[in-house]
Amino acid sequence: MIPVSLLVVVVGGWTAVYLADLVLKSSVYFKHSYEDWLENNGLSISPFHIRWQTSIFNRAFYSWGRRKARMLYQWFNFGMVFGVIAMFSSFFLLGKTLMQTLAQMMADSPSPYSSSSSSSSSSSSSSSSSSSLHNEQVLQVVVPGINLPVNQLTYFFAAVLISGVVHEIGHGIAAIREQVRFNGFGIFLFIIYPGAFVDLFTTHLQLISPVQQLRIFCAV
Repeated sequence: MIPVSLLVVVVGGWTAVYLADLVLKSSVYFKHSYEDWLENNGLSISPFHIRWQTSIFNRAFYSWGRRKARMLYQWFNFGMVFGVIAMFSSFFLLGKTLMQTLAQMMADSPSPYSSSSSSSSSSSSSSSSSSSLHNEQVLQVVVPGINLPVNQLTYFFAAVLISGVVHEIGHGIAAIREQVRFNGFGIFLFIIYPGAFVDLFTTHLQLISPVQQLRIFCAV
């Protein structure tokens, strides 16, 4: 289970951040300077969500997007095909996992009509069928404190952030390859979940062809 101390730290920390943000934005003396500081540093604060965006990496993104044009074109075409195949495959995997989860729940729930004499045999068969169903599951939901130890949360969220940054760099380079204006790159924190994003010019995205859009959205 998730330790109570961790919940207290997370909820208390976010409450302190939200109250400080609310007080500074409501202050007659600090409102304008605080809002200017947030805007100049690309920061945005809302309940349980902090976002930082910058344009200092734009030159690097444009430089990466102009290198090895033919290789990038083939790579993003591969990403587009893989993304479409993976999308349909994910529907199958999610459906199969849902059926396995429902079957496991049915196997774990005791039958109200079972007799007391057969309770031991039914419980043993139920546990064996439940374990076999659990071992056959293709996908496993990761729940911190349930099937992910709390002492491994730092490694887990660090891996999530690094993979998110690399993934969003791919989106940014693909957008530049398709002549979509790149506004900036940023990271965010939602409760305890870190992530990354790229800011693209929406009008340019709407003007390009669907195939070009897929190359950007499916970039890996």
